[in-house]
Amino acid sequence: MDFFQFAGYAEIFVTLSMNADGEVPNRLWICLLVGGLCFLIVYIFQTFGLLTIAGREGYGRKWMIFVPFLNVYYMGVCAQKNKVYGMKAQHFAIITAAVEALLVAGYVIYYVSAFTVWDYIRWDPQYLGNDTPVYYYPGAVSGLPAGQEWMGWVFLNLGDVVISWLELVYLVLKLLLLTSFFRTYSARQYVWFSIAGALLPLTGILVYVVRNNRGMNYGEYIKKVRERNYRMYQQQYGNPYNSNPYGGGGAGGYGGAQGGSSAPDPFDGEYGGDGQKQSGDGGSSSGGSPFDEFN
Repeated sequence: MDFFQFAGYAEIFVTLSMNADGEVPNRLWICLLVGGLCFLIVYIFQTFGLLTIAGREGYGRKWMIFVPFLNVYYMGVCAQKNKVYGMKAQHFAIITAAVEALLVAGYVIYYVSAFTVWDYIRWDPQYLGNDTPVYYYPGAVSGLPAGQEWMGWVFLNLGDVVISWLELVYLVLKLLLLTSFFRTYSARQYVWFSIAGALLPLTGILVYVVRNNRGMNYGEYIKKVRERNYRMYQQQYGNPYNSNPYGGGGAGGYGGAQGGSSAPDPFDGEYGGDGQKQSGDGGSSSGGSPFDEFN
């Protein structure tokens, strides 16, 4: 999907202008070439990032990281310590990958139809307050050979109707999947990373950025943050109740040592950690393969 997103950005700069012969040249191949190069760069970053995470967490079947669509599923495997609204992240990733495959198929059909009907398009000028057209846009398709009329409909309607709705569905699914992934490997910045990865074709770069962070359950992360904040409050103001509601040792405690004990800092190892594995409610990095249920 990132490939076509980059190609769409290239279309902004590759304008549809009319040449001296009164024709609008087909420059879509330039957009696809730029999209392919940008996609390849980001894809390489994502591959190295997922390989690093999978190696540290002990996940198998790393060959999936190199296969389009299956690498989306593998992101769910890497994010299994956190669920998506009660659903296992790897199961949710299957749905996301399926919708992405449908969307890519729609884009392929759209571009094939565009190259097929280009010479039969009637171009209408677009003006912005003056007599000089800024660019041209396809107004209609006429004169297609018999049996190819449907290609004209596909070119004029598929992108604005079918693909637009699929893009919206995919955007929501990708945002939820990335939220689970970045809650696992970048709990402090997961909101910004998830939004940036969903809206922009930069997921691979962001995965590479967090590749050395330890995976952890987000609920455990929040609990440790509260424990740390409580210890800091104790050191500054004292504890008149002589108990730690987060570490145990009195009424209302959640288990653990007395208030004077030290709990691990939740920020240790999040950036460039030592690779220590932590388990959470969404899964475990040891004690079985996340792929076993599909065998």
